[in-house]
Amino acid sequence: MYIDGTIRNYLADLAARKPAPGGGSAAALSAAIGCSLMSMVANYTIGNAKYEDVSLRVSSMLEKAEAARRRLEALIDEDVKAYSTLSTAMKEFKKGSSELEDSFKEALQPPFEVCRIASECLRLCKDLAECGNKYLITDAAIAAILFEGAFFSAKFNVYINLKDIRDTEFIGQIHKVLAPLEEEIPALKTDILEACEDAL
Repeated sequence: MYIDGTIRNYLADLAARKPAPGGGSAAALSAAIGCSLMSMVANYTIGNAKYEDVSLRVSSMLEKAEAARRRLEALIDEDVKAYSTLSTAMKEFKKGSSELEDSFKEALQPPFEVCRIASECLRLCKDLAECGNKYLITDAAIAAILFEGAFFSAKFNVYINLKDIRDTEFIGQIHKVLAPLEEEIPALKTDILEACEDAL
């Protein structure tokens, strides 16, 4: 779908009066860009004689960043499909029906996964900022900003779907995962930005 198309076409559809792509898809794209920046920092670290002692460590980070990017690329389109399915369900089923509630549960899965991946990548970004090529510290900082934005953007898409779900156990499970991350994410980003400012 969009991942194999042009950036211009994606942005045009995002701007258009269309139900999708929307914020969830855009959050996945933002996090994927953050992963690409991390990979660039890693690639400029690996093979550099000055960072030979952390080469294996950074190689592992690169592998994780690329795996995360591939998953986020898929989520760009999965969010579009999930919302399209929900939009159809909202026309077919009555509000409060179990069928519609199941559709809301499915619709929040892509942004929920974006939240999870963005938080993992931000932790990885902090490690990379500490040991990666210092000439690219600003790229690590930009990646951190993108991950924070992706997390909170996706979180809102999770919550907007939660409001139409009555399954309290399910709601509790989602909050149990996201609530601690809401405090952890800004702190991680701040640590990375401070490291960047110190380097500058």
